Amino acid sequence: MKIIQESAEHHFLTFLEKLRHDPAGWTGLHFGFSAKLDHDDIIAALAHIKGKIHNIKQESAGFAAELLTRAAPFERTGAMLYHFTDCDVILLAAPKNETERDALNSLFTDMAAQLDPAHCHIHNLAKDIYNVQKMADRKLVTARRMAAYDVLSDLNRIQSIGLRRDRRAEGMVLLVEDDRFTASFAANILNKDYDLIHSKTGEDAIIAYVEHAPDIVLLDIHLPGLNGHETLRAIKKSDGDAAIIMLSVDTVKQNIVGAAQGGAITFLKKP
Repeated sequence: MKIIQESAEHHFLTFLEKLRHDPAGWTGLHFGFSAKLDHDDIIAALAHIKGKIHNIKQESAGFAAELLTRAAPFERTGAMLYHFTDCDVILLAAPKNETERDALNSLFTDMAAQLDPAHCHIHNLAKDIYNVQKMADRKLVTARRMAAYDVLSDLNRIQSIGLRRDRRAEGMVLLVEDDRFTASFAANILNKDYDLIHSKTGEDAIIAYVEHAPDIVLLDIHLPGLNGHETLRAIKKSDGDAAIIMLSVDTVKQNIVGAAQGGAITFLKKP
């Protein structure tokens, strides 16, 4: 057994699909190091992003190495050990008898003691395969979040955002919307007069903003992964002059106030 780290999210997704029709006997031990990646703390100082993430990665890598050694008896059962981009560690194993199941539970208890137990979980795949598959889908999004943090930590690119925007001749709009109908409706209007970039998640929006330095951002609040408020704060950290309009299907006061506090220039209700 080895630690699967390269494209771990895709390997995990594929392996779960193979198990989907017969997950009986498989157990997942989930250790949630990603809980240490507090978004607002990570983006508080862009110059410190790399160091903060490096420390968590090192901690989770050491944990994964220890788990690899201690889980060696389960290798013959086809066990898989994943170290994800978001620093989470998951062991999938299929104990063959009560003794092995007890040993696996004891291993979980011992290893979980090193973390906050609230962020550690045992998954019975026979009962929970679909929820675990949903978690695998979310892992693809959180991997993009780590890519977004990496982009935010590139201070040379961050410092050139305003200059790149000023030197562009054509107006550019970044639309951040995961609803296909709304995105299509907005695109039909905006494409007539502006260059348009479309992102479906906050993670991709952060990356797109730093890459393209758009003139204005239309940002939906309700997004998968990072929500609109979290995305707003990250973009404003990268560019204090960012012109961002928040969008929502509702006009909940908390959302309007949060948008204003985060630095949005206005708030619009979607049709």
